Amino acid sequence: MVESASYRRETTALRRQGILMAALKLFATRGYTETTMEDIRQLSGASTGSIYHHFENKEKLALALYLEGRKELNERLQPIMSRPEQPLENTIKDLVAAYVAWFTDNPELGQFLIQADSTEYLSTQVQSLQQSSDAISQHIIAWLRPMIDTGRIAFYPDQIYMPLLFGPSREFLRRWLKSRQQIDFAHIQQELGRAAWQTLRPHP
Repeated sequence: MVESASYRRETTALRRQGILMAALKLFATRGYTETTMEDIRQLSGASTGSIYHHFENKEKLALALYLEGRKELNERLQPIMSRPEQPLENTIKDLVAAYVAWFTDNPELGQFLIQADSTEYLSTQVQSLQQSSDAISQHIIAWLRPMIDTGRIAFYPDQIYMPLLFGPSREFLRRWLKSRQQIDFAHIQQELGRAAWQTLRPHP
């Protein structure tokens, strides 16, 4: 009985993930507006009952996909902030490198995250999520706080730490995701990390 319940949970989780990945592929190729729930159902191979069991409508599905991406990105960044033995400059540079790497490893989902910030069907919910206590920005600012207070990080209003840390990387990624051109990402990560540190380090 325990094995049967475990198997059902695993199967349900896999089916839900398959629906999300089908939606992502269609959003990337057709666009959100042109994609229907029936399109997603057909590509995922899920039944009508199954797809609506997991997601009430296309908007809820898109929001779930956004949350999945934010969760994965957070999981990539979070461990880097748990290295007290590492010099702060290296940690800032590693955060930027990891941020860029996640988007280049997950270009379709990364593009969806960037677009979701300004799309009509998600923008209000995304803004609310970004302001919530479990948002990536809140984690990073909470991590920075002791270093800001002790002068190890330059003092700025809280609202601009994320743009200063990731803003140039985000703009680079926004452009790159449109072209997907071959590029020396190691050099890009190094330069973007250096720029972030120069901005955030304490100034005389």
